[in-house]
Amino acid sequence: MKPRTFFGLALLTPYLLWVICVLILILLSLLDTPSDWGDILVIPFFYFAFGIFLWFIPYNLLAIGMWFWSRGKTTKVLRRLAFTSPVLLSLFMVGVVLWMSFPIDSLWELTKEVPSQLAVLGGFSLFFGYVCVGIAFGIYKILEAKNLITEGMSVAAQV
Repeated sequence: MKPRTFFGLALLTPYLLWVICVLILILLSLLDTPSDWGDILVIPFFYFAFGIFLWFIPYNLLAIGMWFWSRGKTTKVLRRLAFTSPVLLSLFMVGVVLWMSFPIDSLWELTKEVPSQLAVLGGFSLFFGYVCVGIAFGIYKILEAKNLITEGMSVAAQV
């Protein structure tokens, strides 16, 4: 597999993580074991599973744009783009929050509520974005160590 192919597939990591989070939540709801520690452990899965409603359209637009832009780029450029993508998503989410805040009754309402919304949404976007990038990068390193990702060499030339 070429790095470009892996990069395209790695853009699906948030969806895979979303499915895993939903399955974990379903499993935990079936177990029905009340405990304080269990509730604390469920919170990140809950936020990510329901966060898809906020991130679905912005992330899809970002992923499609990144997929088209990455054509013909070097591995170094793809890696840099992958590590900056959570920041790009957070900036994209700033636009979404501002767009959802309009129409406003007053400028005071906007300055009072939007910063806290931006901090929470931006923080979650960065956190979960870097979790996804970390998972994808870890898989990349494992595949690279097993010589399953090649830098344009044919399989016969590796053997």
